[in-house]
Amino acid sequence: MIWGFVKEKGGMQVLRYWLRQCLLLGVLVLIACSNQYAPSNNGNNNHINPLTLYFNKETGAQFAARIQANIDNPLPTSTTTFYNQHWDKNPIDVVIEHGPNSITLHHVIGVQTSVANSNDLITGYSVYAGLSNDSTMSHDQARLAMLAIFKDLKQAGWQRYISLSDPRLNDKDALAYASKEFYELDPNYVYSLDEWMQLKDGSRWMLQANGIYLSITVRRDQTKMDQQQPGAYYVSYKFQSEKEYYAPYFKDDDLKKSAINAARWVSLYPGIKKQMNQIRAKTEAELKAQGITIDESYQDPALVSKN
Repeated sequence: MIWGFVKEKGGMQVLRYWLRQCLLLGVLVLIACSNQYAPSNNGNNNHINPLTLYFNKETGAQFAARIQANIDNPLPTSTTTFYNQHWDKNPIDVVIEHGPNSITLHHVIGVQTSVANSNDLITGYSVYAGLSNDSTMSHDQARLAMLAIFKDLKQAGWQRYISLSDPRLNDKDALAYASKEFYELDPNYVYSLDEWMQLKDGSRWMLQANGIYLSITVRRDQTKMDQQQPGAYYVSYKFQSEKEYYAPYFKDDDLKKSAINAARWVSLYPGIKKQMNQIRAKTEAELKAQGITIDESYQDPALVSKN
């Protein structure tokens, strides 16, 4: 993934960007995964259930006013404004409005987004949820709930995404590779209960649909891993525009220029993709030599952005 790019290109700017993103995500996941959720503004969610989230339709200020979001900046050195709201007492449904690819997420306890300027349009969200409204559930119920989520996404036109530099592996091959490397699992694979129990905490899947990239991460309470006893599961969904998703691959000066001229960002992408695919090809050749099957039918999605 991006670490290969940092290693190959010595991209310290990329590394700093990625570390900032991981720091923020880590803080938010800890909040979402806590046994005692962060206190909410109020327990009454009747006026917003379900809540609809839009891409490129409303500004940060409009979003904050519409859902009565909290406004803060957890990173004092940044000018970015963060908006968040949570419903730990009464989880809600959240509709992700994305045309024919719209989906509904259930058991949502929190939503967070950010913009560089309060008048900027929102292009991405982090959504935090349980797999049920109960604090615990059987591990098999959790497995079936995740498989149902993947089925709903597939029916709504979301397709698996594999990072540009990662090998194209499916099913059990993806599962085996993810046990040793940082790798996105295959959302089309039906995990057995034993396989589900062996997944790493923080296992991740990636999908995309029409210019929006979705990362799904599953967290579970490591003190509740007895297969015969209930477990505690929490899920984070991170939606990003393709420009936001690919931003870590570019130098800071390229990003600044692309803010003025979006066509420049689109023109830079093929070169980045070629470099990343070269890393993929090297890894795939090594895996082929070990007798592992590569899914050569998988093709990286074309950019939706044109200018």
